[in-house]
Amino acid sequence: MSLPLVCPVCQSALHQHQASKGFYCDAKHHFDKLEQGYYPLIKVKAKTPQSSISRQQMRSRQFLLQSGVFSPLVNCLQKVICQLFTDKKADRIDGEHQLNWLDYQCADGYYLRQIYQSLAENGLDKSLSVYGVSDAENALFAASKAGTPADLLYSSMKVLPFANHSIDLITLFDAPFKGQECIRVLKQDGRIILVQPTNQHLWQIKQKVYSDLTVKPTQLNIPKKLKVVTQKQVSFTLDVTGEQALSLLDNSQFAWRANDEIRHQIKATAIDGLRCEFEVLVLGLTD
Repeated sequence: MSLPLVCPVCQSALHQHQASKGFYCDAKHHFDKLEQGYYPLIKVKAKTPQSSISRQQMRSRQFLLQSGVFSPLVNCLQKVICQLFTDKKADRIDGEHQLNWLDYQCADGYYLRQIYQSLAENGLDKSLSVYGVSDAENALFAASKAGTPADLLYSSMKVLPFANHSIDLITLFDAPFKGQECIRVLKQDGRIILVQPTNQHLWQIKQKVYSDLTVKPTQLNIPKKLKVVTQKQVSFTLDVTGEQALSLLDNSQFAWRANDEIRHQIKATAIDGLRCEFEVLVLGLTD
């Protein structure tokens, strides 16, 4: 079975040693799994930029997600991805054809684990290779420690260690769409699933952060080489404690705008009916 992976040093195809499970290329570059549970697919002398995920932010995110606050979003993603793989397997003449799933900036692997469990329950995990990629080593260690069912890869996001047009599904659950690498590695009939918070997501928290907040339509920033195949909106409300509200703030894209006074106000007040809203976009390559 050929792998979608390429050597980060010479860009030739990678193979996997059956005994050690390490990766290697024909030019004899080797990449073994570290004790922390992930593969360092980077150039040895390269200076790979570190993601700014602090230990405190990582723990806050894990506590928040494991509490199940985003269960409606997870349920939607499970249905969308199960249907996608059901359709892809039905299209394959050879039932053993391998499908490749890349979770981009996989963080601690929470969403990946929840969705893989649903795939397994529906018998869709057969002939499926899963890769979780991140430039944050502590996130990959957390993903490995949690038993994330994927080959976890430490890599630069600027040059992904995958061959051109080799990936069937790319998921961006908690990461912005940047650059052209996801487009490069996506198969012609592949799909990208992008989760994007709407402008009304965490509305009551935003009201405490922004003094001039107004309702605006959400803009979808989609590269020109991609088209929207399907689009679903997931909207729900939560009753949260002040601690949970602060964790939600810390894991939002506007956390940097909140000073210490605002953070104290948020932490001190529970919120009933906190609005949560996401767009789940299924994207494909344009013709």
